[in-house]
Amino acid sequence: MTKLPRTHVPGTSRERIREWLASPEIDAEFLGEDLKFTLVLLDQYEPGVDRILAERAELGELSWLGGPALGPLEQWPRNVDGEPLAHIATIHLSEAQALLESDDFTEADWPEPGARLPESGYLEVFHHLGTYGNPEDEDTAGWLVRYVPFPGEEFPPLISAPDDLDLPHEVCQPVLLGAGVSLPRSVDFVDADEARFAAAERVQEELYATWMAWRRGVEAVTDPVLPTSHVYGHSDAGTGYAHDILHQVRPLTGSEDAYVLVLSVESWTHFDGWFGDAGNFEVWMRASDLRSGQFDQAWCMIRTDH
Repeated sequence: MTKLPRTHVPGTSRERIREWLASPEIDAEFLGEDLKFTLVLLDQYEPGVDRILAERAELGELSWLGGPALGPLEQWPRNVDGEPLAHIATIHLSEAQALLESDDFTEADWPEPGARLPESGYLEVFHHLGTYGNPEDEDTAGWLVRYVPFPGEEFPPLISAPDDLDLPHEVCQPVLLGAGVSLPRSVDFVDADEARFAAAERVQEELYATWMAWRRGVEAVTDPVLPTSHVYGHSDAGTGYAHDILHQVRPLTGSEDAYVLVLSVESWTHFDGWFGDAGNFEVWMRASDLRSGQFDQAWCMIRTDH
């Protein structure tokens, strides 16, 4: 069986990433036009809330998928029909900011300038698993994306989900964040010529294999390689459909505005069965809303279109 990745995927230098793309083994120099910084969610911890509590006991904090929400929370979020939303993720933003400011980055334009999440506190995401993020879902209260400040005195309390929340299965997976590079996925090149599509597939396989190896703490993996959940970067399901929806529900405010993928969560591993048949869950925001902290303008999608 072939060991993957076949090459070393650089992530700390725009110049080195472009050199890698232009190498004979990769031959995908055109993808260097759309490099994005990303934070991959590394599930190297044992599952369960005990890991979160143990980290807090040592005055540390983690991000996690599923599991409890953060307080203060006056009431658990519900949609307009009164059905409780599932807690999808809590992202520890101080860890994210530390990686953005890492001394490993030596170029002024890498990570690329742009709208980012707050430098501290938490991003928290809830979603109704029967809501797919179509335009008609605008007024269903089918998701909640919120910012939770952290005053630095004591950790926010953990809030368990209500008894009437019906899930495919329980998930509580602590994760570390890791800095990496993201490139457009092959699905964005299905209408391109055969050579470009093949090059995009080759790069995608190398990226996915690199991230899977990080998750497992090994040097290499074998097929099949799967997507990894991430903050920022590109959509694993492709940008075309997502942007079509976003243009309808969250039109850009001007030529300087853009759509930002804030969070992508895969359903091949921990969330198997949560987001349809191998769907991806995505949180999108306009850069203008992200800069102004208008998290109520976030748009969430379950992507089963790819």
